[in-house]
Amino acid sequence: SELAPLYHKRWDIETFYRDFKCTLRATSWHCKTPETFQRELLMHMIVCCIIRIAMVGACRQVKLSVGQLSFGRALTETRLFLKLLVTVTDANLWVSIWTTHIGCCAKHRVKYKPDRRFTRDCQEYRRKARGLEKRRRGRPCKYIEPSPKSQPETHKNLKGQVFLLS
Repeated sequence: SELAPLYHKRWDIETFYRDFKCTLRATSWHCKTPETFQRELLMHMIVCCIIRIAMVGACRQVKLSVGQLSFGRALTETRLFLKLLVTVTDANLWVSIWTTHIGCCAKHRVKYKPDRRFTRDCQEYRRKARGLEKRRRGRPCKYIEPSPKSQPETHKNLKGQVFLLS
């Protein structure tokens, strides 16, 4: 009972790494020097923090947990927010733009089913691993039939006698 809350805190860290690496595509870098790498990493972290702050605000608005909102959709909304923010010169509009951004982030939810357990079908895993699942039309068969055993190598001499070479 004491480990469960610690595990859930650790799981938040794992989902952050997944969002950072996969959704933000922070696995390939465009920099060539350590200074530019530091700048690029800093920009990724700033965007990630803006998204998380918006998601927390959205969660408070609709009374959900952060895990129930889509990070990928919030990234799309944040890109639109940043483009709009650059064009606005009036500081009074920034608050309304931020409020609208939070509302847009609150709309995008993920399928969240707490305490859901999946049955493990070992035979299904085996079929998938061997490529034997039902294939779609137009696609080549994933399972390749083994070639028939080749005949042993033989040699016929001048007298007609057959010699097995292998």
